[in-house]
Amino acid sequence: MKYLKTLNAVQEKLDSLGDLPVFSATVNRISEISSSEKADAMALAMAVMKDASLSARLLRVANSSYCNRGHGRISVVSRAVVLLGFDQVKSLSVTLKLIENFKQSTPTTEISDLLIRSFLTASITREIAENSDVADVEESYICGLLYSLGEILVAYTLPGIYHKMLQQRKLGNKQWERIQLDELGGHFSDIGQDIAQSWGFPQTVVHSMDLMTAEDQSVEVQSNHQLASSADLLLKLIYDQQGDYKGSFSELLARLEIQTGQSVSKLTQYLNRSFKMACELADEYRLPIDALMPKLRDSGDEALDDFSRKVAYYMHSRAQAQAQESIDQEDTDQSVEQSAGRSQRQSQSQTKNSINSISDHSNNADQLLSQLQLIGNMVDDQQPIQKILDQVISAIETSTGFDRAGFCLLSKDSQHLNMRIAKGPSSEPLQQFFAMNRKQPEHLFFFKVLEKGMTLLVTDTQEANWGSRLPESFSRSLNPRGFILAPVTVGRKTIGFIYADRINENEVVSDDDFRRFNQFFMLTKMSLAYSKQSQKK
Repeated sequence: MKYLKTLNAVQEKLDSLGDLPVFSATVNRISEISSSEKADAMALAMAVMKDASLSARLLRVANSSYCNRGHGRISVVSRAVVLLGFDQVKSLSVTLKLIENFKQSTPTTEISDLLIRSFLTASITREIAENSDVADVEESYICGLLYSLGEILVAYTLPGIYHKMLQQRKLGNKQWERIQLDELGGHFSDIGQDIAQSWGFPQTVVHSMDLMTAEDQSVEVQSNHQLASSADLLLKLIYDQQGDYKGSFSELLARLEIQTGQSVSKLTQYLNRSFKMACELADEYRLPIDALMPKLRDSGDEALDDFSRKVAYYMHSRAQAQAQESIDQEDTDQSVEQSAGRSQRQSQSQTKNSINSISDHSNNADQLLSQLQLIGNMVDDQQPIQKILDQVISAIETSTGFDRAGFCLLSKDSQHLNMRIAKGPSSEPLQQFFAMNRKQPEHLFFFKVLEKGMTLLVTDTQEANWGSRLPESFSRSLNPRGFILAPVTVGRKTIGFIYADRINENEVVSDDDFRRFNQFFMLTKMSLAYSKQSQKK
């Protein structure tokens, strides 16, 4: 029960701080297009360019020495897509938005350290994966990026508890895993997995975030977990946070050599490249270089101390060079002042837009909060699941931008789907259409979505060739402009999905629609988990 309270507290704080746009319509749209075999570079470029901040940062990173290896100056997003590839643009987009939103919302030292090390884990994972015949390198990268998501979320949403945990770790009386269980009721990985799943990441990524869920999955999932966890442990050794691990730096590299077939010298090169890219990313977001610089120490591990010394020297030299550039920059005249003026006006404009956005959000907050409190009370009172689901679907229909919503139940033999609850005007077609048999070819699409276990967000059915990718009978019968389909699971068993759509021809699914839907979806997951726990008792 303590873990459910922790998860609820994390979700509530995320809601109050505002949804993280990294998992909003922008990045989901990019994911949709990049996964389509029929989409072209211009379609993906157009999706990226809808987010001005993302476009600018993507171009700057695309021109870094890490990404741009002999391609010449990249000045337009469409060329970046062609040269870097769909998958790398997608993973860079997730990275940039993740750091941007956590950093801007809570610019603390702990958050900066965790973010930059999360990126380092992802970079090391990809560097090794690229040279180890891994089938989906970019998924390996995402697995590395999200490996420590749970700890980032706790530090971001529950800073008081997180600081208390850090103090306990310093005392050295308890193992880090034990502290997590005592204070949170579960591990960081549990929180990371639950939130990542609600944000729509594939089950293959979610399962790779923890050893227990990875070990009975496919070879690819196990490999991604091994790479991400080994990269994470390497960084903990470098930053003297290895906890209960008693092995040496050399032993860990030797273990990776056996796992990947890459020599220790090659693995060391991958580490060096990852640190250089992390420096460039830190520059872009003005993250303190101290978050990256290892402490010089005599640990007794000669290989570790030597590597740490070289990395620290590189970063110190880089910082000195940048300080000199900053001094030189002060000697420039009107062009700099004009540029600063433009930047200030842009900042003022962005601030004004943010204030307007907050004002618009506040206008509808009362109704949303009322519904969330009502459903939360129902969960606490252990109301029947059917009753809670009915209220959730009603809340989605009345308190979000969606026009219709429903819950579709999967039969015990996984061969049939039936819409058991449907709300909103024109909801009758939902019940008529979602009466499905796996053996019918036109229905197979929806069973495959359930098998993948990841949320399907289609913000606009008129984009990214969705017209040809979606079943013709679906478009003809329901004709949504945008929709979301979120599989509902109890433990590891999928029991159905929640569906919501917009049917107004002129209104696509917005970031706010997705954020509000996700709040109710998380409450549904919590109620199901609590119900299962109660049944065990």
